[in-house]
Amino acid sequence: MPPTSKRLLWLDLFRGLAVLGMVWTHSVHTFLSAPLHKTAWYHELDYYHGLIAPAFFWIAGFVRAHITAAAPKPALPALKRLLMVLLIAYLMYVPWNDLLHAQAWRAACTVNVLHCLAISGMLMLLAERAGRWRHAVVAVLLVLFVGLEKSAESWRTGVLFIDQYFNRNQGSLFALFPWVGFGLAGFLTRGLWNGQVERKAALVFVLGALLAFVQPYSPWPGGPPEFFLERLGWVLMSAVLVACVADRLRAGTGWLRLAGRESLLLYVAHLLLIYAVPLPRQTLQQLIGMTQPLGGVFLIFAGLFVVSLGLGWVNERRKARKES
Repeated sequence: MPPTSKRLLWLDLFRGLAVLGMVWTHSVHTFLSAPLHKTAWYHELDYYHGLIAPAFFWIAGFVRAHITAAAPKPALPALKRLLMVLLIAYLMYVPWNDLLHAQAWRAACTVNVLHCLAISGMLMLLAERAGRWRHAVVAVLLVLFVGLEKSAESWRTGVLFIDQYFNRNQGSLFALFPWVGFGLAGFLTRGLWNGQVERKAALVFVLGALLAFVQPYSPWPGGPPEFFLERLGWVLMSAVLVACVADRLRAGTGWLRLAGRESLLLYVAHLLLIYAVPLPRQTLQQLIGMTQPLGGVFLIFAGLFVVSLGLGWVNERRKARKES
């Protein structure tokens, strides 16, 4: 059996597919004609858009558990990377052109997916300090962050910087409850399955199918957390399927694997292209708006992805030259 520290190449493909879906989702939400947002097919499509972020969280948790399965890793390097991700997340929401506006502080405190990813990573680093009990600690945290989602909807300290993490009532796009749970679930999944195509992969797939299609009884207030369980189930099934076909799809998927390796850069790049870069005096969002048919959205999506991927390729070449 390969050592547990061996890089799982299928995860690059899985993350690359998630990046592709992310750029598509943001393109549809930003540029698709407003009347089309009210159609039945759009609402059906939007359900699958909702699987992209859970996949990113799950992958982050699985990767962290995988690289530390054989032996503990120093926490400081990982903490520095997570703090950098958190800093990037905040910088992206600072209204640089309108810093004196009364709502500037509120906008700068907005919590999005990167904030939650950074915090979930820090929680996993904390759990690792528990040694052989780390999976038990992660399981407890998972129950708390998923089970307290409904309660957290009414939490408020009066400190905007903190309250933004509890729920979306303050204007945030994501919240720690239950999004951190997807990362923690990825961490726990690695304790059950080592990422290789074997019998345990089938067990994870079946578990995912049960979560996606059969809602179990839950003692938590408000009933079973359907949002979390359904999406986790789809992510588990998708992960196993990608792991099973990744080796057969080596040819022709290098660009997707590159997108997976440079996922953070592509995330930031395509959002800047949509919302920040003036073309020539307006951003792409302001210039086009929600006016495009589905075909037009696809062309914009392809352009955004290609440009972002090109930046990722340049960055990877830069790192390769630095290491050589």
